[in-house]
Amino acid sequence: MFDLDVENLSVLVVDDHMVIRRLIESFLRENGFQNIDIAANCDEVMQKLEFHKYDIVFFDWNLPGKSGYAQMQELRENRAYDTMAIVMVTAESEERHVIEALKAGATAYIIKPVARETFDKNLEKVVSWLARVRNIAAEKKQGGPV
Repeated sequence: MFDLDVENLSVLVVDDHMVIRRLIESFLRENGFQNIDIAANCDEVMQKLEFHKYDIVFFDWNLPGKSGYAQMQELRENRAYDTMAIVMVTAESEERHVIEALKAGATAYIIKPVARETFDKNLEKVVSWLARVRNIAAEKKQGGPV
């Protein structure tokens, strides 16, 4: 199903509602993910990023303090996070929000309430994206064609 061994991928779920964090965490575990951290706001995200590298981060758009969208923009400005997948999981369903987030660097966009089938389809695309990005990075390191 997945292009990578998801057991070894590290994931951070960021949402100010515990129910949503736990729902996404359960979807991930049912898909074989084991390394899952959670955060309720962007301050917690930055604290966790100081000590840990994540392969995928799921952000809610609307968080207390700094928005998940603003945090995503900041992460995308830093080359160190180029190979990290960022997924917006939000109630912001207007087309302009989807377009803004994708243009700003979101790897995927999932609208709440989160349907399991939609989550799984997007997760598969995100893992495929990670596999491609890692292959490109490995080729660059070896001096091969990109």
